[in-house]
Amino acid sequence: MHPFKDKLFVFIGQPTRCSRQAARDALNKVGGVTEERITTFTSYIVAFNGAEKTKAYQKAEYHDKYGHMVLLTEEQFFNVLEGKANPPEKKVPPNFKGAISIPAKYSEERERDSKRVEQYVVEKKRLKSMEKHGTPTKDGRVRFDFDAFHALYHMAEVIKNKKSKTVYNENYNALCDNCRKPSRVRIGNDDGSTIANLCLDCHNHLMAELTDTEYPKHIPKHLSFENDNGEIRNFEVEFNIYQSGKIMTATEIGREKRIVDVHGELDDDFMEMLETLSERIKKSLSVTYIEHDGYITNDKAVGYIQYNHEREACDIIIDGKPYTWSELEKNISAREGWKIKIEFGDIGDELD
Repeated sequence: MHPFKDKLFVFIGQPTRCSRQAARDALNKVGGVTEERITTFTSYIVAFNGAEKTKAYQKAEYHDKYGHMVLLTEEQFFNVLEGKANPPEKKVPPNFKGAISIPAKYSEERERDSKRVEQYVVEKKRLKSMEKHGTPTKDGRVRFDFDAFHALYHMAEVIKNKKSKTVYNENYNALCDNCRKPSRVRIGNDDGSTIANLCLDCHNHLMAELTDTEYPKHIPKHLSFENDNGEIRNFEVEFNIYQSGKIMTATEIGREKRIVDVHGELDDDFMEMLETLSERIKKSLSVTYIEHDGYITNDKAVGYIQYNHEREACDIIIDGKPYTWSELEKNISAREGWKIKIEFGDIGDELD
C-alpha cells in the first residue's frame, strides 16, 4: 500500500515541475486526498514554490515542529509519490518542564477508534475534492460505504443548523454510535429525541470538523506532578470542544480530587492551553487552604461545588477534599462579626 493512501494533503505555493492539478491527479492515483486548508486531520503539507511567503507556511512549520503533521518539500513529495523514498516521520513534540506525560491505557483501542473517525473525514474530503476539482478515483468510482456514515452526516447537519441540544452526562448505559465505547455526550433534537450518543473523542473530532478547529492528535490523557512534599500527584486530562469554545480539564486521581481547568476560544493554541493548565495544576498543589485541624488558613479558601449523589446535596471541594456546609460551620462561627466575601467564577476562570 502506498504511504500516501488515505492521507490528507494541503498544497502551498505552485509546483515547478507540473501544474497543481497534475500534482493533485498524481496524488489521487495512489489514494491521497487534497484539501484547501490545514485542519486537524491533515497528514502532510507540501511546500511548493513561493510557499515561504504565506501565513499558511508559518502555520505548517509550527505543526511540523510539534509533530501534529509533516511538512514536505516539493522534492520530498514527488520522491515519495514515485516510490523513490519513504515519507519522513513526525517530530516528537517537546515536553513541558516539570510535567510527566503518561501513555494512555488501552492505546490500541483508542487508536482504532481514532482511525474510524479519520476514515469518515477522509472519505468526506475525497467527495468534496471530486466535486470541486473533477478528479475521479483510480477506477472512476467512489469506494466507501455511505450507509456506515449516514448517521454522522445527519448529525453534522443538525449541529450546523443549530437545531440540536448537547448534553454532557455520566450515563454510561448508552454506547457511542461511532466507536461503541461508553457514551458521554448525547445530542438531541429540540423535541427531546436523541440524534446520537457519542464518546468524548468522537464528539471532539466531529466538533473540530464542524467548527474548523484544530484538534491535536497527541493529547496527553494523564499528567503527573510532584508537590512540595515530594509526593507524585496524578491527573486525568479531558479536552472538550464546544460550538463556542474549548475547555481542558485536569482531575486529580486518588482520594483527593483537585480539579483545574482552562477555557479557550476555538482558535486558541492547544499547546498554550496545556502549558497554562500545567501551571495551574502546579499552583494548586502548592497551596493548602484548610489545615489538619479543619480551620481555614490566612482567612481564605478557594474550591469548587460538586453535587454528591449519595446524600443528594452539594459538597464544597477545597484542597481536593469534600466538605459539607455543616463541616465548614466552625470556620464561620469562629469569625462571628467578621465580613465575608463569596465569589463565583465561570468554567476556566482562576480565582485567587
